[in-house]
Amino acid sequence: MKITKTISIAGVLLACCIACSGTTFGQALQKQSVLDLGAAFTQATVTKAQTGLVGLDISAGRMLTNNLSLGLATGYDVVSYMKQEGIYQRLAIVPLLAKARYYFTIGPSMQLHASAAGGAYQMLPHLGIDPIGGVWKSDTRPGGSIGFGFDYWLFGTSGLGMEFEYNFFDSGGPDIFSYFALRANFSLIKM
Repeated sequence: MKITKTISIAGVLLACCIACSGTTFGQALQKQSVLDLGAAFTQATVTKAQTGLVGLDISAGRMLTNNLSLGLATGYDVVSYMKQEGIYQRLAIVPLLAKARYYFTIGPSMQLHASAAGGAYQMLPHLGIDPIGGVWKSDTRPGGSIGFGFDYWLFGTSGLGMEFEYNFFDSGGPDIFSYFALRANFSLIKM
């Protein structure tokens, strides 16, 4: 029994080593485009914020060098959500950002990345009487984001990744509104 368990663990580790060490054509190179589709858990980090919910995001970038891409990103992030007495209160944010991403290659099919973005945030509140972090009406405000993540490229032109992104913008209230997104991405490279 112990021998079978040891052999299966060794087999899984060997398969992981083979998968991680093999070369792949998946990393985007200069003059190629990358499309990222993501689903995230989003949570506001301001006063009176309720439980976070979900965000759906899309971004497209063009590789200027083998490490740097510039592009656009948008999405729909529900950053505060609560059901109270049959009424659903939520605060959704729609970012429209110009985004720069710098990739660090750590293996043939693995990359880390750091990103910075700037643009506009559309606030879509459906709230009760209490504003959340100074947001109480629909408005568009300037802001930005910073983030970091990990990408694992497979099947030549597609990859899977995880990303943490911190977003912030002027809500028109006394404080800066901020929220984070913990996102899982599916990426495609256009040759």
